[in-house]
Amino acid sequence: MVQNIKSFCDKIDSIKKMADNLRETSPSDPLIRNKIEVIQADSLLVAKTKVDSEFFENINDYEKTIDEDNHYDYNGFDVNKL
Repeated sequence: MVQNIKSFCDKIDSIKKMADNLRETSPSDPLIRNKIEVIQADSLLVAKTKVDSEFFENINDYEKTIDEDNHYDYNGFDVNKL
């Protein structure tokens, strides 16, 4: 599966949210095994994902993605207005 950088990072964020939820789950919760398996499956998908590198093939394109605060703008949004 090929993803762009934004969707790749979004998937990692969702895994983090699931992990935070798992921390708060009681060991006696009957869904705990399912929660663990979903995190493991999503982590495996992320590990096997290829991020589309077309965006960074030209170093000039890469440098254009950095704003004055050295933040990267992968979406095409102005990160300073967020």
